Amino acid sequence: MPVARSIPARLAGITILVIVFASPWEVLSAQLPADDGQVWQTYDISPFVTQAGPGSQRHVVDWVLQETGSPQWHGDTVASLSADAGKLRCFHTPEMQERVGEIAERFVADAATPHRFSVRVLGVGSPAWRNDMRPMLRPIPAATPGVQAWIMSREEAAVLVARLRSRGDCEELPTGAVLAANGIPAVLTGGRKRAYVQDMAQTGQGWQPVAASCDEGMSIDVHPLIARDGTAVEAVIRCRIDQIERMAQVGMSPPGSDGRRVPIEVPQMSAVRIGERFRWPAGSTLLIGLGLVPWPVPGQNKAGSPALFSDAKRTDVVVLVEPRLTDVP
Repeated sequence: MPVARSIPARLAGITILVIVFASPWEVLSAQLPADDGQVWQTYDISPFVTQAGPGSQRHVVDWVLQETGSPQWHGDTVASLSADAGKLRCFHTPEMQERVGEIAERFVADAATPHRFSVRVLGVGSPAWRNDMRPMLRPIPAATPGVQAWIMSREEAAVLVARLRSRGDCEELPTGAVLAANGIPAVLTGGRKRAYVQDMAQTGQGWQPVAASCDEGMSIDVHPLIARDGTAVEAVIRCRIDQIERMAQVGMSPPGSDGRRVPIEVPQMSAVRIGERFRWPAGSTLLIGLGLVPWPVPGQNKAGSPALFSDAKRTDVVVLVEPRLTDVP
């Protein structure tokens, strides 16, 4: 709601009270230090939030922080960044305002008919597939040790997926291919809960086992955003994997058990965390090799007999991100 402030004035010996209305942001801007030339700006993000759903304004804020770096908002320069369903509000230098405005425009430019991105995750038992597919793979930089990335045409990507899925050591996450809209993350998950005996506790019926559980699983988050001119795609990829490598057995002798040892279990965990950002041409498919990592996802082998694919110690996990732009057939 606008804030009113009164300004007295005199005209022909008569005192006139002039009321000027200012927005709360103008009032706040006047109160905040602006030693570096900071200014208030608001950006309309309502078309994106309307299409993406309630709460999706956080994706715009997250991308601004990723693009500009959190230190820019928590350093010596007084700054502010917030959003609601209609507006992105920013208090910063004119140079930063220009960057924030470009990011906001990328979210709202095609909000009515958003671009889509197909995302799928496969695990391959042997990394030898890389040699078989080498003619199709055109490498691009990756910052995380052990992670590789390539681009290829949509036709080449279709051939690669078909060849990988025909292998006896290949599994796909149960979600299958997932579609992400421009600016909205897609999350692909798979996993299971493992129960075990954690301890012994005394109850009215004597010493009883204490049950516990661990979540094993994989979660891959892909957040794509089309470039301002539509010629390139940027995507932030985050991967989280947790797997129990083994249960260490410990024999406990509760008091009054006459020396009898009761087995309890201590989980030995393996955890993988990967965060990467990629940029590639909008007409190409991105392929990311996460390296030999755990695959704690229940599945079936190619022979059809039940099996846990996590029985393999490590699996070469690959992620494919294929733009399906509205102006590309």
